[in-house]
Amino acid sequence: MKEDIKENCWEFMRCGREPGGVHAEELGVCPVTTEVSADGLNGGVNGGRVCWVIEDNCCRDALEKIGRSKKSSCMRCEFHIRVKSEESILDLCNTIGKYLTEIHPVEALY
Repeated sequence: MKEDIKENCWEFMRCGREPGGVHAEELGVCPVTTEVSADGLNGGVNGGRVCWVIEDNCCRDALEKIGRSKKSSCMRCEFHIRVKSEESILDLCNTIGKYLTEIHPVEALY
């Protein structure tokens, strides 16, 4: 692993849903692990350091099964809190904003 690559959500959470992970065959690969458009954001691999903005991430499925909102639960997630503490708030906002505008381009208003 490269020195500049920081811990990704699947490593922190130990979910085993990364490609080749212990639960990948049984439960499927989490889309966060293969979201190449987010590669490098916050120093992570694919969507591993911006998992809360990746649509259909596997945490959503698990949270819906127990009747909790994904958004509110992501904001309270230990990994999300850790990433926020490791990244400056300005860098974090810029990173997320860049990712979201690249996957959902905003049409010109004029």
